[in-house]
Amino acid sequence: MLNNCSVMIIMATSGSIDIRKLELDATTQSELCNKFSELTAKIYSGKTKTSFDGYYKPLEDECLFINNFQLCDEIKDAIRNPLGVSSFLYENNDFPEIKAVFIGNRVEIGKSEKFTIAFQRFRKDQYISPVKKMNLFFENNTFIHEKRFGITISDFIDCFFTGDELQFLSYYYARQIFDLSDYYRSATDQEVYDFSQNGKLFIDNNIVFQELANSWIRRKIASINDSGVLNDYPATKIKLLAKKVGIDITVENDKIVIPTSKDSLKIILGFLDEEAYLGPFSQNTFLANSKRKI
Repeated sequence: MLNNCSVMIIMATSGSIDIRKLELDATTQSELCNKFSELTAKIYSGKTKTSFDGYYKPLEDECLFINNFQLCDEIKDAIRNPLGVSSFLYENNDFPEIKAVFIGNRVEIGKSEKFTIAFQRFRKDQYISPVKKMNLFFENNTFIHEKRFGITISDFIDCFFTGDELQFLSYYYARQIFDLSDYYRSATDQEVYDFSQNGKLFIDNNIVFQELANSWIRRKIASINDSGVLNDYPATKIKLLAKKVGIDITVENDKIVIPTSKDSLKIILGFLDEEAYLGPFSQNTFLANSKRKI
């Protein structure tokens, strides 16, 4: 799948994307390409694919995908012309900021081209640093202090790009490589403010509410707005439906009181987004961490 490919890294820089090439001896390069090919096949082959929407967390036999994913030109150009990519250098004991490692190839099909690329996010514990650690290697029955800088490659592929489709198992890890914000709905600052001003909601402190609006809450607000639940149901009906699944909602003057305690807020927003349910056997109330319509 990824035979005889150059090994590239994405540097963790702000602004433009900085791609560098790892200079490897032939044996190491071949082993690394084989490793990425085997890992990709092992992790992604046979998985049931589910379209990414920012909400659903895949099961063990599933993976998420984004169709028509816009892969940046810098990565494509690096694969088209690896000889034109600057080599990665370790200089002056500087601690390099590596974002990801990737290996990929390109095939021309008629007048189009197909890229196949495996990406691995790079973690800080993958550095072999002579500055921060005492690295001991075993040789001839003796441990030897190795003072050279190096990196390790883990045994996981966090993203797999093929054709025009990006596949991944974890949104949390995938977003450490790519900006995925264009591929799911998240409430803007204006939407968060408008939500706090909704005529069916009472929020005692709008400033505190807006400060609490992290990415999870913004996704909930966007989903609740898109569903139209606050337009379709009066506050008293929502309170009654919440009671049926064991959630207590306070209604004052025909308005739902939105708490500013983060834990309580997540329960109310989760219910409004249809992620709260009553266990049919235990009769306990649960809050799901994802959902998918069947």
